[in-house]
Amino acid sequence: MVTALIFVRGRTEMATARMERERACVTGATGYVGSMLVKSLLEKGYGVNATVRDPANSKKVSHLLNLQVLGDLKLFKADLTEEGSFDDAINGCDFVFHVATPMNFESKDPENDMIKPAIDGALNVLKSCVKAKTVKRVVCTSSVAAVSLNQRTGTGHVVDKESWSDVEYLTSE
Repeated sequence: MVTALIFVRGRTEMATARMERERACVTGATGYVGSMLVKSLLEKGYGVNATVRDPANSKKVSHLLNLQVLGDLKLFKADLTEEGSFDDAINGCDFVFHVATPMNFESKDPENDMIKPAIDGALNVLKSCVKAKTVKRVVCTSSVAAVSLNQRTGTGHVVDKESWSDVEYLTSE
């Protein structure tokens, strides 16, 4: 930390500023939630490492590249199913926001196409966090699917921390 004297409207005040910018990693940065999180972090002054499947795919990453005017943003190639794939992106980060998840709504085998890769991917991200030895906090996100897939019908249902999806209902179809 650095302490400095600043002048505000004719009076002197003490100000404390971070000597080095804190850095966050956002997995799944090309998605809506991930890209909004990247934007918010940059606006707050964080350096951001954003993971994407293919940094060379300008169609998928152009909106992220446009955010580089807001601050220190670096893109990293990473794959949820590849152990160690997140090591470089997470190395040196203070925070990790795990937003990435495999999505395939047309899947005939969601267990193997989405659920297992999501679990393995989360474990891969957490292993990279442990390797980095710099990560202070990990935030894992989920979707409304975690609390909305059940036999309820109609409208007006309040969803809260007790509203987990019904596993029996999910596996009975």
